Amino acid sequence: MGKLKQLAEAAADFYQVPFEGLTSRNRSAIYTRPRHHCQWIANDAGIKKSVIAEFWKQDRSSVHYGCKIVNFRIEKNEYEKLELKKFMQYARKFIR
Repeated sequence: MGKLKQLAEAAADFYQVPFEGLTSRNRSAIYTRPRHHCQWIANDAGIKKSVIAEFWKQDRSSVHYGCKIVNFRIEKNEYEKLELKKFMQYARKFIR
């Protein structure tokens, strides 16, 4: 859970949203995109969806859907791919 918290802190800082809002169940777009990016990165790093879901207070299918949305966006939108890449580089500073 430590790495997921560090990733969430990096997302809150990068996307300039409050950490509490990001980790809440709020479904506003300003929180869902960074949340989905965090879930996608964590899943790509090999963390089980059930563990990711527990941290984000969601179920495994919600994490699966979030990862699916990010995959679709990076396939169709070059800007999304670039934004995710920038966030991943930025998050490296936070994850110890």
